[in-house]
Amino acid sequence: MTNQLTLMAILVAASACAGTAHRSTSPVRYACGDSAVVRTGESLRIDADAPLAPTQLGWSDDAGDHFVTWPNSVTDVEAVEYVVPHDARKDAVVKRYDASAGYSSSDWRLLDKQVCRAEGGYNDALARWMNGDSLDKVAKDLSLDDRGHARQLVRKALAQLQKQYFNDR
Repeated sequence: MTNQLTLMAILVAASACAGTAHRSTSPVRYACGDSAVVRTGESLRIDADAPLAPTQLGWSDDAGDHFVTWPNSVTDVEAVEYVVPHDARKDAVVKRYDASAGYSSSDWRLLDKQVCRAEGGYNDALARWMNGDSLDKVAKDLSLDDRGHARQLVRKALAQLQKQYFNDR
């Protein structure tokens, strides 16, 4: 009976540890239109002339890690939020808000939203393949192990795209 309880405790502890998300410490680069965003650990660097560029992690949830510029004064009328997913191969999202109604994010009005493609990610592999590159070339260009790894990235991107398509119908 004691062995069963010990085994049960080990299984519960192991399953609790397996469910926690971890942040990659290696840099992940995202292409956001004419600028680039680089995520390293808990910091974010924007390679552009952006006056509103959050650099430190604000909070984390199921959508990912949120880097936000908060209004500092009543004259600040814009806030920017970068949502960087926990999966380094998924695309990030940049949201720009009108913050003139108040300091609280619940008072903000979404102005626009832009997707930042993860370089070497699912959609990057899909775009290269859809442009006519072979899986071997995609694997080589993205420094992947082999064409099987490139195929997995393309398959996952297609599955996400199909899910989004059927949800929007």
